[in-house]
Amino acid sequence: MKLFDNAHSAMLSAIELFNKPRITYRNEVTVILVVNAWELALKGLLRRRRIRVFKKKQRGRAYESISLDQCLELVRNRKLWPPTLDGSAVAVNIQGLQEFRNRAIHLYNADGLGTVVYSYLQQTVLNFRDFLVAVGGKDIAEAITWDLLPLGSTTPAEAVQFMRVDSDARAVPAINDFLEELRKGIESVEQAGGDTGRIYTYYDVNLHNKKQASAADLSVAVNQDADGKAVTHTYDPNTGHPLNATALLAKVNGKRKSGRKLSAYDRDAAVWFDKLKEDKRYAWKHDTALSHVYSNETASYLAGKDDAHFDEARKHYKSRNRPTA
Repeated sequence: MKLFDNAHSAMLSAIELFNKPRITYRNEVTVILVVNAWELALKGLLRRRRIRVFKKKQRGRAYESISLDQCLELVRNRKLWPPTLDGSAVAVNIQGLQEFRNRAIHLYNADGLGTVVYSYLQQTVLNFRDFLVAVGGKDIAEAITWDLLPLGSTTPAEAVQFMRVDSDARAVPAINDFLEELRKGIESVEQAGGDTGRIYTYYDVNLHNKKQASAADLSVAVNQDADGKAVTHTYDPNTGHPLNATALLAKVNGKRKSGRKLSAYDRDAAVWFDKLKEDKRYAWKHDTALSHVYSNETASYLAGKDDAHFDEARKHYKSRNRPTA
């Protein structure tokens, strides 16, 4: 479908533009392209489901299509989000970027705000890739090199609540309003028990020096109303992986739209079959702990699998320790 092709091209253009080493107005132009990519992709999904994306024709005016907000509303109401994605969280991510685009004219002098925008942009690329693979069969990963380093003169921020505008920075009130809108979106997903990992990327910076140290984990958050100082913050995996096995099963059963009620055996079989414990996005275990904990993304992933997948997982899980002939 042409809409999916154009969405694919718009996102690739945004990534290529953002990664240019020297360019002015980077965030604004990138966000415009990213929001355009999402609008095209969502309209492609609606058209595929034979849902009208044009407004009623008015005499003397060209055809007009529905807005991005209307697309998001239709996708939500018709339950068209791919089961592997938390649609409410992805929508909050998109709306945050749309809000930045709409306010761009007021944010031209907002020093430091780029770190927030970057965290939303990084996550939206991952969301977009998963979305387009699920509904359009196109993978942007096949068209670009992923080993690009986000090098810059400032350290990425950990989370939105650290981004407060310094009253001495002569920032316009619209900036504070913008950040407040982002916080409200995140809080809405948190209160609904959604996958906040789909909203923005949490920065976990790993520093490696083979000659001097084996590994050191450092997460840095920059407080914009401090006097230019960086505040170190130890990453708590319990924040990113808040679900034990029991809570994971309950959340998966609560999110499933169809199929039987899953048992603990179904859960264990699928986790093993899909190798989720080998991916830190889904599972994490402290060296001294006896069991793994899981992320909200794990619940979304498992909730998107049908009964046949769990049946297949159970079959292989049951025979995993049998000797082969």
